[in-house]
Amino acid sequence: MKNKFKSLAIAIIIALVFIGCGTLHSSVKTINGTDLDKSQLLTKESSIYLVNGGDGMKKTYLSLIYGEEVAIGSGLSAINIAFDQLKGGNPHVILENKILSEKEALENAALNNSDYVIYSRVETWTDPLGINCNKHYMDEASVVISLYSTKDAKLLKTTRLSDKDCPSTLNGMPLYPGSPERLYTKLFSQWSRSIFVLNN
Repeated sequence: MKNKFKSLAIAIIIALVFIGCGTLHSSVKTINGTDLDKSQLLTKESSIYLVNGGDGMKKTYLSLIYGEEVAIGSGLSAINIAFDQLKGGNPHVILENKILSEKEALENAALNNSDYVIYSRVETWTDPLGINCNKHYMDEASVVISLYSTKDAKLLKTTRLSDKDCPSTLNGMPLYPGSPERLYTKLFSQWSRSIFVLNN
């Protein structure tokens, strides 16, 4: 019995080490509109136009002096993560790599006969080297997603997906690679579950 208790205690400690502190910063927050009611939820038959709304900014060690820098390619990274997750359950997703305005996105969606637009705009996309990650300079992803109904060009909801974290360490060495991509993959998965009919 004592051995089982010790094994359980060790397993819990290991799990806590790997969870890290990310849950303290993680947020999927509606900032405009409301949660979708059942009649508005998307299905696997819904056609979606997934649009790159642009790159965000990144923090560096010199950000306090020179300000943040553009995280070139962050918009593309974010929509690629979204596309990989969406296409698994929905064959009707069109990916738009080119950076468009929301107006252009809605116009193109109408031409494509897409039911919905998912407009993705990166705010922050910071990726320090693992050993440099600390409470002032962390892996960070913050993306604002707007979901539109194409038919009436109506904004259904806008959500900010954000998280920042550092990999857990052992003797100062990261136990796994950290990145904004890793953070955003979890965030987008959480967001997408809130807009689709479950078990469809």
